[in-house]
Amino acid sequence: MTDAEITAAIAQAMEQPGSHGLADLVALRDRLQADRGPLAPALDPVWKALVQVASRRHADRDQRMELAEQRARWLSAAHGPSDPETIRAWVELAFSADDDFDEPLAARAWEAVAAAPIDLDALPADVLPLVSQALRGLASRRADARIDEARRLFERDRALQEKISPRGSPQLALSLENLASLLEQLDERGPALDLRRRQRDALVAIGASRDQLDAVDAHIARLRAR
Repeated sequence: MTDAEITAAIAQAMEQPGSHGLADLVALRDRLQADRGPLAPALDPVWKALVQVASRRHADRDQRMELAEQRARWLSAAHGPSDPETIRAWVELAFSADDDFDEPLAARAWEAVAAAPIDLDALPADVLPLVSQALRGLASRRADARIDEARRLFERDRALQEKISPRGSPQLALSLENLASLLEQLDERGPALDLRRRQRDALVAIGASRDQLDAVDAHIARLRAR
């Protein structure tokens, strides 16, 4: 099967109404895996089309999520866990899982990004916020039972946001707030106070509202009073 024939087969499946083209795409995927190998580059657009077609019908939720996870795993194997497209696929899956209240699947997706050997300097600028979302998403799920891991994840997110927006941004302020709140739970008042002050500076830098600054000032006052 030539590349031109593969492109035509994908287009034909995509033109079918609803998710009717799904069976044809699954057959195409299986044929290419047998003919060219499980990680053949020609499979890339096939996996993408599979997820797109499966997403056309909300009733096919389980199949859609399964295919999306399979695609993310395929991208990780074919391109590497740190490849931008791999990261995008995992984060998209995590958001979809969150929307469907599928916490185990969302956690698996966040874990895949957090565990990847990522070189932040090598990633496109638009992917860095996605890594941040993954770190926060996983940290929030670890905060109750695995607080040490949550702390490491929030610290990684703070460092990443400082790289993205060293002069301040809403996301940097949020990263500082997340870590400060966790340290307040651990009664680590000194480090928490430092983070709250930095959070305030980040908010001032972006022209935050008086209400936002007052909320941080209240935390600072409580930490200083102890």
